Amino acid sequence: RHTRYISVTGVQTCALPILTPGLSLGLVKPYYIRALAHNFILYGTLVISNLNKKEMRMIKLFFSIITLFVFSTLLTQGQNNKWPVLKHYDQQHINKIAMPIGGIGTGTISLGGRGNLQDWEIMNRPAKGYNPGPGNNRAPFFVIYMEEEGKKTTRLLEGPVPLYEYEGSSGDVKTPNHGLPRFAHASFDAAYPFGRVNLSDPDLPVKVGIKAFNPLIPGDADKSGIPIAVLRFEISNLTDHQVTVSICGSMQNFIGEDGRSGVSIRNKNTFRQDADLEGIFFSSEGVDSSTEQWGTIGLTTSAPNGKVSYRTNWKPQHWGSSVLDFWNDFSTDGIVEERPATGENKPMASLATKVILHSGEVKEIPFYITWDFPNRKAWSKTILKNYYSSTYRDAWNVLEQTIPHLPELEKQTLDFVNAFISSDLPEVVKEAALFNIS
Repeated sequence: RHTRYISVTGVQTCALPILTPGLSLGLVKPYYIRALAHNFILYGTLVISNLNKKEMRMIKLFFSIITLFVFSTLLTQGQNNKWPVLKHYDQQHINKIAMPIGGIGTGTISLGGRGNLQDWEIMNRPAKGYNPGPGNNRAPFFVIYMEEEGKKTTRLLEGPVPLYEYEGSSGDVKTPNHGLPRFAHASFDAAYPFGRVNLSDPDLPVKVGIKAFNPLIPGDADKSGIPIAVLRFEISNLTDHQVTVSICGSMQNFIGEDGRSGVSIRNKNTFRQDADLEGIFFSSEGVDSSTEQWGTIGLTTSAPNGKVSYRTNWKPQHWGSSVLDFWNDFSTDGIVEERPATGENKPMASLATKVILHSGEVKEIPFYITWDFPNRKAWSKTILKNYYSSTYRDAWNVLEQTIPHLPELEKQTLDFVNAFISSDLPEVVKEAALFNIS
């Protein structure tokens, strides 16, 4: 609201915006601050002229109060950029969590409660439980390399596997990548579409937060329908010395196989660089381009000041030797080296980003998974075209169009979620309503 006049020691000034009593500083918008500053500049000289010393002191006090208000507002707004948490799940209650990530009408990948990626449903059909890869040994995963004072450690970026999964003749035969060393503790924070896996281990020099989301802006179908899963690895150095860290994502080019039908034929992985983006472009030279399973996938990163390395091929799968080759390679220095093409129809690829963290420092390393599978049949007798595919040429073009606007898309999504969870509805009602949007 505005007042017509504000009286200071009997001197009347032109309209200045003032806070309505009870209005939270966090709700003040930037345009409100701009209006306040504009009035200071425009009307300040009118107020200060013809004042005595007492009146000048009162004016200085008035402007000091307003200045404190402005900086408090800016500080509060910065704090509001943090991701909200509507529900916290401790380690005993994360085993059945699977939060879908991906725009409306585009398909999704789910973030599991311990940090795993599962339910790859990006090829126009439901695929609960589908984890692309040969068996369970090379399903998509992320790992972290840590080096402190000469000591090197590598861990799968997941929490522990629940004990009830160890029921097979060879231990846990259901959980993807179950044999890789992982973090000791995990928890999950959620306020859909924002999810965060918290990983820690007393034997490691860092803790990691896996932050995942996709833009969701009610009333805007285009901004809410982007085929992207945003993953940010927030790494905190817990030591009093420097730690070198590298995050690496690996996945198989499974174009052509949707978890129920289709066959991969002559799939190809290509490393690309474009402005601030670097990553792997997954395509196929053999899958029929008229099928539902044909399309493209992108695995990219845009970490500032990070050293990026990659491999577009792995050694052939043979009794775990390809996994061992990757693990030994990455664990040496946090860098992955290329391997020659083997002619596999579903070649594996890896992308890594290496950074240095000083004592107590926190850094985020972003990764993006994008996709474009334009053909959809569903209940139709003929192939239909997905609406989102009319906007993008391929999975790489999704990045080109989305990354420049991602900060604003994230802000608008935060505005929606914060507004919703700040309501006075019962917590159980907010949880049921918000989480069922997924």
